[in-house]
Amino acid sequence: MSYEVYKVLHLLGLSLVVLSLGGVIHHVINGGTKQSDAFRKGTMITHGVGLLLLVVAGFGMLAKLGIYSPPGWVIGKIVIWLALGAFVGIAYKKAQLAKKFWVAVPVLVLLSAVLAIYK
Repeated sequence: MSYEVYKVLHLLGLSLVVLSLGGVIHHVINGGTKQSDAFRKGTMITHGVGLLLLVVAGFGMLAKLGIYSPPGWVIGKIVIWLALGAFVGIAYKKAQLAKKFWVAVPVLVLLSAVLAIYK
C-alpha cells in the first residue's frame, strides 16, 4: 500500500477512536453507567477497530518512511495511543474523571499531531 493509503487509514482510525471516546465520555458525564449504555457493544467495537487501524497504519507509514527503530516522537505517539485505549475503560470505572477526559482527548490528539508533523 502507498504512504497516502496508510495515512487515510490512520486518520480513519483516529476519527473512530475519538468518536467512541466522545460517546462514552458524554454518556458517563450525564450519569450513565456501563450497564445503562444501550450501544456499548457498538461503541467498544468502534473503539477497538479505530485503535487497530491507528497502530497498523501508523507502523505501515513508518515502514514506508524507512523508520525501523522508533525515535522519540514515535514512542510519544505510542504512549498517547495507549492512553486513548485506556480512557474508555477508565471512564466507566472512575466517572469523576470523565470531564477531565473530555479535555484530555483533544489535547492528546493535538499533541500526537504535533509530534507527527514536527518529528
